[in-house]
Amino acid sequence: MRVGTRLTVEPFGDAYASQAIKERVPMRQLPTQHIEAAKNRTDKVQQDLEVASAELGLAHGALDRHLPPEARSGDVAWAIAQNKILERKVQRAAEELEEVTELLEQAQAG
Repeated sequence: MRVGTRLTVEPFGDAYASQAIKERVPMRQLPTQHIEAAKNRTDKVQQDLEVASAELGLAHGALDRHLPPEARSGDVAWAIAQNKILERKVQRAAEELEEVTELLEQAQAG
């Protein structure tokens, strides 16, 4: 994970999976249903991140199109720049989560 990036993941509802995470049990040793549950959750979070990235892109585009140059100073300029940075961070997080999903699929395949 990159410095400055914080990703909060809800714990598994399943005690075995939570214990496996705490003890760092290799994925091959996790029952298939736990890997499938983790994969399903990563798929959902990835989709949410992709939607959020697209929405940030739309917001950024609207600001670029509708704000006159003289209004783009101070806090407004900072907010526009932050919006673009956040859009890239969210997209990178979605890409990284896609890699995690692929790893889970590999572990599930054995």
